[in-house]
Amino acid sequence: MIIDTIFLEHGLKIAFDVGIQAFLALHPEMSALFMEMESEGTSEKYGWMGDYPELREWFGDKQTGIMEDHDYEIKNRDWECSIDIDSNEIKDDRLGVLKARCDSIVQSFTGWKQNLLIELINNSLVGLAYDGVAYFADRAAPNDNLLTGSGVDTILHLIADIIAARVAMRAFTTDRGRTLGLQLDTIVAPVELEGIMDQATAATYTDATNNLQQNPVSKWIKQVIYLPGLTDKSDWYGFSTGFYLKPFVFQKREDPNIQVDDTQLKRNRKLIYSAQARGNAGYTLPILGVRTVNG
Repeated sequence: MIIDTIFLEHGLKIAFDVGIQAFLALHPEMSALFMEMESEGTSEKYGWMGDYPELREWFGDKQTGIMEDHDYEIKNRDWECSIDIDSNEIKDDRLGVLKARCDSIVQSFTGWKQNLLIELINNSLVGLAYDGVAYFADRAAPNDNLLTGSGVDTILHLIADIIAARVAMRAFTTDRGRTLGLQLDTIVAPVELEGIMDQATAATYTDATNNLQQNPVSKWIKQVIYLPGLTDKSDWYGFSTGFYLKPFVFQKREDPNIQVDDTQLKRNRKLIYSAQARGNAGYTLPILGVRTVNG
């Protein structure tokens, strides 16, 4: 039996694309946190992020924003995921086994954005935003987005801290001092906080006197995203996703590209099935996020 690697590659590419789209349809939360930008080179600059235009009554000449020289750049990175396939699996028509193994490539790439998000959050105390300051930092008032929490041991503590974070974000201003009234609508938390955070964002809660109360937080929070691999197990993060910029940028240079390499086929019966892509992610405006530190 002659293995047609071109036909095989085409079929696997179709299966890969279908798998990716099915995953994205079930997990829209990444689109809420990431704005997607096309890249045309090895890197892209985002120094324009602080130049937010403002509406004013028109007298005399129009006034454009004064673009500060922010040297914020996101460099593209190369990514790949590969498995080897024994040609006998194809000759023996073991398509079920082959599909299951190939689906592992799909699974790896569906987690691409999530893994980048985890990396960005874990580095957010040192990773620089467009203005040369760490994304979460004790910034000048009112834009301090590194908050001290009251703990994650009780629901009441979490509710109070979510309200405090929302109030703080509503007071954040642009580089030119305009208050935007941003709405904290999304929470990202480590999986270790899932149980208590679910209760803290539910429609009702039990107060200190054991009475059932309506929870105002439930009306504001659109979604809570729990991520594995966050290094700070008691910190949580609030974001505003309704602004024209999202909290993070996903920079795409090359979509995942499927390849079947048959150079080893005659020597050891192996086909290398792989997907590779180019891209990266970074921070946008620090005023779109707050970090509440506990402990």
